[in-house]
Amino acid sequence: MKRLLAVVATLLLLAYPVLVFLSVNQGGGMILAALLFLVLAARAILAPAGSRLLPLAGCALVVLYGVTRQDQVLMWYPVLVNLVMLVTFALTLKRGPSMIERFARLRHPNLPEAARPYLERVTQVWCGFFVINGSLALATVVMGNLQWWAIYNGLISYVLMGTLMAGEWLVRPKHEAV
Repeated sequence: MKRLLAVVATLLLLAYPVLVFLSVNQGGGMILAALLFLVLAARAILAPAGSRLLPLAGCALVVLYGVTRQDQVLMWYPVLVNLVMLVTFALTLKRGPSMIERFARLRHPNLPEAARPYLERVTQVWCGFFVINGSLALATVVMGNLQWWAIYNGLISYVLMGTLMAGEWLVRPKHEAV
């Protein structure tokens, strides 16, 4: 049941920009807010203690929306996601091992030491991505155009993220240490 709830929550959060766009245009912002609060609260409850920041911050945004009834409040979530991801990845560069090394070790627990510089570099690239993507997400919030916000945050940013993942996957074989 926990796994099913996690999958449903992930799918709903991936669809967040589309759901916001549709609900705001249909006047259903409060219904969406209630649904999002339940999904985010469930994510916070199910997440390990160190992974609760983002869903709890999302809950705070939803509560703020409920108080202000300003549709633009709902548009801040992608900015928040990029900020939290940037901080999370950047902290691993300082404290080690890098976030990408942690991911790599899930599949290859005995990674050679020689792989570390490459994995740190990939983590740095992701940090750069979160800065750029978060800045563009912020620009769409400031513009205040819900349609452009939904197109960027619900489509373009996912394409950019997928392109970065695919690019790294294509470059990785050239680094025999990984």
